[in-house]
Amino acid sequence: MASPNFAFIPRNISKGGKQQRPSPHAPSSRRLEPTPAHKRAYTGPSVNDKGKRKESELSAKPVYNEKDISILVVLAFSDYALWLDSDLRRKTEESLQNEEHDAGFLPLSYLMRRAFGRENLSREYMPSEANAVKAIRTYAGDVLEVRMLVSAPSTSAWYPSWKPERNSIGSYEVRRKDWSTLLDNATREFTRAQWDDRTIYLENIPAQYHTIPGIIQFAQGLLSQCTGSSAPNPIQNVTLPPHHLDKTEDRPKCKGFALVTLCNAELCQIFLESWPWTRPFQPSESDDSSPAEDKLETKEASKFGFRTLPKARWDKLNEEYLAYRQKLINELADANELPHISLNSDVRDVTDDILEDILAPPRNVTTIYSSYPFGCLVFARNLHLETNKTTLRALFATAFESSPVNHAGIDYVDFNKGMDSCYLRLASPEHGRVLVDRFSSQPVAQSHGLDDIGNTPGASQKAITTEIIEGKKEEVYWEKVPEKVRRQAVEKVVKALSGKQPSASAHTTYGHSEESRPRKKRNRG
Repeated sequence: MASPNFAFIPRNISKGGKQQRPSPHAPSSRRLEPTPAHKRAYTGPSVNDKGKRKESELSAKPVYNEKDISILVVLAFSDYALWLDSDLRRKTEESLQNEEHDAGFLPLSYLMRRAFGRENLSREYMPSEANAVKAIRTYAGDVLEVRMLVSAPSTSAWYPSWKPERNSIGSYEVRRKDWSTLLDNATREFTRAQWDDRTIYLENIPAQYHTIPGIIQFAQGLLSQCTGSSAPNPIQNVTLPPHHLDKTEDRPKCKGFALVTLCNAELCQIFLESWPWTRPFQPSESDDSSPAEDKLETKEASKFGFRTLPKARWDKLNEEYLAYRQKLINELADANELPHISLNSDVRDVTDDILEDILAPPRNVTTIYSSYPFGCLVFARNLHLETNKTTLRALFATAFESSPVNHAGIDYVDFNKGMDSCYLRLASPEHGRVLVDRFSSQPVAQSHGLDDIGNTPGASQKAITTEIIEGKKEEVYWEKVPEKVRRQAVEKVVKALSGKQPSASAHTTYGHSEESRPRKKRNRG
């Protein structure tokens, strides 16, 4: 007799009124109502989202009918799944220790996450528990038993507090019909080799069965026509061999072949004898010439040239294929290598002489279109803390006294008082090389702040060091210089490189030198 708390409420009463959403904490009477038969099975989120979703995204969304849902749930609770998944096996064994009316039951939501986890689906694309219950009762009632809980089981018994599944444990439980014999099942002690003996390779699977549920329906349809192949759950596992470029988060895709694990070796032998590997391909015949007793799966298998192979033989062929592919890759790599030409000693001597005469082209050459002059920035350190710009200009100008370059090679001294380092903007890259060579070959140090000649550094003094700034540091420095100053510096370097180097007197009035700009006279009125 039904409890008075769950009285039947006609749906027409609430028709036209605003439907209230049940509280997530209180049990809802709607959970007891059976799913109407006219309703469609779960097909994922609605695709009619105001036209905002792309067709490419919609085509990739999985669509499961009730038959597919029941197959995936049964597959997640198979003997192979219990052998492979240690967590599922442990929770099943713990549940079998309960009383008879509770023994073997697991939360349906826990099993569904394992069933659809292999599909790499997010939670929003998983079917609801109500759809799964209807599918199990319709198509898998001889394998699984489902019951509804008035109150959801304790989440602490299944998930720690930090797990997101703690709040979605569900209100349905499921167990296998043969739960009383699970602890005595011989597959509990199987090894990997024993499961491999029960695994076969299927090739040329018809295109309409290119999903895991489809492959299972196709295999079960073929087995149903063979005598002595009756088993409640013949298919234990389906593996889709991935492509070597597939990522771990990608959803498995069937490319016309799969590895199928069966419950016993006899079924494997039936497959191998009925659809051998060397079976000649036969073109499809018309429906009139086909026997009337042939099922759809048999017709499609013959049409697509379906064939099978033991997993051990497939492993060997796969190794041969990988070795052959690697051989082709190596041959292609060898063909693309440049031929090695051995030269005699006379030819090598001539070649070396020619290469020595050819100067290496400069890495960066300043042109009129350059954003800043290349190679014209020098950084100096270990200066006297009391020095100034005038003293530094005279000190570094001594590097050009005995060189053929223009003595007025320092355009600007970028120095702040109290610092022991500065930047030098030079008139050309050649001035930078001459200055760095001079201070590296003849180390000097400032004895006081106004020392513009320098002397040999003592034991407690550090010599002035210089280096040419290039690359990213050079680019960052010139970005902070005003555009007009940069443009004038580029023009001056281009003239110097083209042989039109300005004289020393012209330098004093050249516009881009920030120190030599004429001071404006103050109008005294």
